[in-house]
Amino acid sequence: MMSYVGRWCVIVASLCLAGCNLEEGSRERMVNLEVVADDPAKQLINLSEAISQSRREGSLYTRRAMVLLRKGDLKQALEDVNEAIKLSSGDPANFFVKAQVLYLMGNSAEALPLALQAERNSYQSSSLYVLLAELYLQRRQYVVANQYIRKALEISPSDEYAFYYRGRILAETGDTTKAIRSYRLALEQNPEFMQPHRELAGLYLDKQDVAAAKVHLDKVEQLAPQDPLHWYYKGLLFLEGQKKDSALYSFSQAVALADTLQGAHYQLGLLQYAKGEYDASLQHLDRAKKTYGNTLKYLTVKAASYERLGENLPALQHYQRIVALEPRHTYALQSIARLKYRLERPRPVLDSMAVRQQAY
Repeated sequence: MMSYVGRWCVIVASLCLAGCNLEEGSRERMVNLEVVADDPAKQLINLSEAISQSRREGSLYTRRAMVLLRKGDLKQALEDVNEAIKLSSGDPANFFVKAQVLYLMGNSAEALPLALQAERNSYQSSSLYVLLAELYLQRRQYVVANQYIRKALEISPSDEYAFYYRGRILAETGDTTKAIRSYRLALEQNPEFMQPHRELAGLYLDKQDVAAAKVHLDKVEQLAPQDPLHWYYKGLLFLEGQKKDSALYSFSQAVALADTLQGAHYQLGLLQYAKGEYDASLQHLDRAKKTYGNTLKYLTVKAASYERLGENLPALQHYQRIVALEPRHTYALQSIARLKYRLERPRPVLDSMAVRQQAY
């Protein structure tokens, strides 16, 4: 259920904090951020001074790239890790760091081969395996993604991010019971981990367990009040309570924060249709087409909106799509007959002379 929103926080937290050291599989140090670890600004000053005195030391660029990555300065982090690779191309940690940066910049296609290169060069890290799991999860290669989660848990059996991503894989492959269990394991390791709370809220809403969903949604609101999926699930919760105005507000907040959130656009389309706002309804439904475009409810509301706006041809076309999906759909069949009559009935022939006379 998790789209791109929130992944930045998950990966930065796991990869920047856990990625500073190699874990049990290899004791070689990747980056030493122990000094002033809680003061990135001071770290940057110290590292920049060290680089000015030793510009050929690749590990210094790697360390600074990690600090910049944690701060979200991705462009500068990429420049530093590229320099680190030039100076010490044999260090697999550099490929891992660059994979993180590219992933966070939205370039998963280039991130994957770099992460695999780090793995091939014997870089062992639960954070690397979590990143690989997420990259394969994006491609819906669930078997491979799950293999990397197992590797992550072998190295770090209490890694909350591994449990979280395993929950993602299980949820997307339809095993919601085990997904819930995995998300709960993530929260056992870190009760303040927002994303599992949010995913649990969504799963419990699907199961119509409103009370359980509200517990987790309240926690998400506390931890990340501007998270768009939080607003989407909050809207669904209001719908369950028949609070349509509050639901409308929540869905509007969701799309204001993430305009690609199709579920929120879909719900806004339905709610605005019910309010008689047909133009607005169609605009939101258009944004939800990829996910909902072949569902009967979507097509019915869209067809009815067009018809109420007097746009008979697109209304007819949508009713015909309904019948293609459900040949015995009575309302659609009646609507097709009604619209065909409107479109095909003969137009009265105007007396052009009379019209000219009236104009004068």
